[in-house]
Amino acid sequence: MSMKATAHRDAVAAVDAWLKTSKQQNSLNASAQMFVDDLRNFRNAREWSRVNVEQILPFRSETPRLLLVIRAGALFLPILLTWLALSQVIGPFSLFLQNQQPSANFLWFWQTNPGESFAEVWKLSHVALTDAAVLAFLTVLAMRITWWETSRAEHSEHVYTSMLSALEFYFVSEREN
Repeated sequence: MSMKATAHRDAVAAVDAWLKTSKQQNSLNASAQMFVDDLRNFRNAREWSRVNVEQILPFRSETPRLLLVIRAGALFLPILLTWLALSQVIGPFSLFLQNQQPSANFLWFWQTNPGESFAEVWKLSHVALTDAAVLAFLTVLAMRITWWETSRAEHSEHVYTSMLSALEFYFVSEREN
C-alpha cells in the first residue's frame, strides 16, 4: 500500500473517530458533510487541502447535561427541606409556648416533639440527617461530574488532535503538488 493510500486511510479513520467521539455524525452542516464525503471517496483532496479543517470540523466536547440538571435541581433541596420542616414546627411551638412552657427552647422542642405536636418526619434529627444525605449525594455528584468532564475532555482533545494530525499528513502531499 502506498504512503498516500495509507495516509488517506488514516485520515478517514481519524475523521470517523472524531465524528463518533463528538457525536456529530448526524449533525454536520452541508460543507462539513461534503468535506467528509469527499475525503471518504478520495475526491477533491487538492481543494480541501487548502481549507482550515478546524473551521469545517470544530472541536466539540460533550457535557453531562442530565447530571448537571440533577445537581442544579438538588442544590437547594436541603434549604427547602429545612424551611419546610420549620414551617411545620413553628406553629406547634407557638402553641407550646402559650400553653406549656413560655421559656421553652425551640431546638429542644423541635427534637423532642413533646406531645407529638407535629409529624415525626419533621423532627430536627430526621431533617438534619436527610439534609446531610442530600449534601453527601451532591458532593459525590459534583465529583462524578468533574471526573466525567475532565476524562471526556481529555479523550476528545486526544481524538481531535489525532484527526488534525492525520488530515495534515494526508493533505501535505496535495499542497506540494
